[in-house]
Amino acid sequence: MKNTKIESISEEFWPIIDYNYEQIRFAEIKASVIISFYSLLLTVGYTLDILDEDNIYNLSVNSIEDSIKYFFLIPAIVFSIISLRRCVQCYLPRLNFTTEKSPFFFGDYPIHYRDFNSFEKTLNKIIDNEPEYRRHLSQIVFATGHIAAKKFFFVNKGIISLIRSIAFFVLFGIFSYF
Repeated sequence: MKNTKIESISEEFWPIIDYNYEQIRFAEIKASVIISFYSLLLTVGYTLDILDEDNIYNLSVNSIEDSIKYFFLIPAIVFSIISLRRCVQCYLPRLNFTTEKSPFFFGDYPIHYRDFNSFEKTLNKIIDNEPEYRRHLSQIVFATGHIAAKKFFFVNKGIISLIRSIAFFVLFGIFSYF
């Protein structure tokens, strides 16, 4: 009877936890795509610069048109840096909450459970106590949900900055060649 109750509780919580982990993974994939896009842009720009014999990337301000052109380049660079920063923050979010020690969090293993016996004793005690087990699973749902929300916040800000940087690069390109 006890195993069915524990399984029932697990079936309530683990789909939510899995969903949160999928959202975390999805946010990290988005951040990876953005970083890869900027890497591709840098590679193309560097390759064109090496192959350029006419030195079309010579940056000089000799006229008002040059000033206008660079007016679009500076925000493009700034938004690119902001976008990359947000993507890195997606991988390393700073969390503003604390959780109690739990055998379900891998970060607690080396700190609170120095040996297997203490870990096993604590784990069995939690699993045998239904309210305690629910509380620990609720804590996991809270933590993974909070992490997913934070990661999506950063990656969405990164996407917005990416779009802005592309727009300014396009404007820079238009003013550079016309």
